[in-house]
Amino acid sequence: MSRSLVLESAERLFATHVYERTKIQDIAAASGLSLGTLYSVFDGKSDIYEAVHDERLGQLFRLTGRAMKSETSATERLMEGNRVFVHWLTEHPDYLRINLNSGGAWSSNQQQVGKGLVDAWHRGIDMMAHAIAEAMRDGDVREADPVITARLMAATQQVFISAWVESGMKDDAESLAQRIEEQLQRSLFRSTS
Repeated sequence: MSRSLVLESAERLFATHVYERTKIQDIAAASGLSLGTLYSVFDGKSDIYEAVHDERLGQLFRLTGRAMKSETSATERLMEGNRVFVHWLTEHPDYLRINLNSGGAWSSNQQQVGKGLVDAWHRGIDMMAHAIAEAMRDGDVREADPVITARLMAATQQVFISAWVESGMKDDAESLAQRIEEQLQRSLFRSTS
């Protein structure tokens, strides 16, 4: 229970104050725990930060993994994975802000974001690249390097989601997912007409 309280409080603080300006004492106070109790569960602020990411990314991968393993076509799985990803991020705005506030794009720069996030980035890209390679074999996606195409898909998602946050998060998740899907159709997929 202490762990959950710490992670919820830390996520909110990292989102509003950014990692660098969040103090471990702030996390303890927001959790309603003493500093000693917090240290009995976590080694320090970086351990808490990693735990927030591990918890949230675990949830996200379970959901997107299910969407990407359905019996539908590769293209349909990619679009469903996009919808699940967008809906999940819009339902977790603090976690989304943590990623946006980290200063770097959701990338593979280990010095900027840490090993756990780099591993998660590669895992997500690999998941998309696998489905993209299948969609290429089906003739739905333009022939190219599947990993680069997966990175283009991720970049498209990031641009639209960042713009959504900057505009005050007014649109619903389904509208946002639809706009991303339309852009992906224009830029990565073969014409359906």
